[in-house]
Amino acid sequence: MKTKVVLLLCLSISIGITQISAQGGIMFDTFIVTLRQGVTMDQYLNFLKTRYLSEYNKNFPGSKLKIGCPDSWMKKNQYSLFYTYDSDKDYSRYYKNNGKEMSDVCKAAWEKMDSIKKEAGKYILDSKRVDADWEKWMDEMIIKK
Repeated sequence: MKTKVVLLLCLSISIGITQISAQGGIMFDTFIVTLRQGVTMDQYLNFLKTRYLSEYNKNFPGSKLKIGCPDSWMKKNQYSLFYTYDSDKDYSRYYKNNGKEMSDVCKAAWEKMDSIKKEAGKYILDSKRVDADWEKWMDEMIIKK
């Protein structure tokens, strides 16, 4: 039964990423956070979903932010941010040199995000970007059945 659930989850994820990619592009970052004492991961994720997400979507037209928070997938207090772009033109408006450099438009949009990033400090002490090895995770989940 667990195998069927894991396989269904993997299929859903791959279909979702395929659909997002067809829209014009996708980037994602994965983070592990150190929470402030008395703060739960659910509280922090609620902040991201209700406050941070709407600010990002307002400041980056042509791009949308989605949040993945599968604590059980990887490590404790880990989540991913999925950035989607409506078109290649929208992506190019924010990033140049094949995504290696932010444009002035992108830098200005991130500056508008400063107050919401400071607000995140009420929930977390530290945030560290990590590499997400999705294939390794899927292999481990299937082996654990």
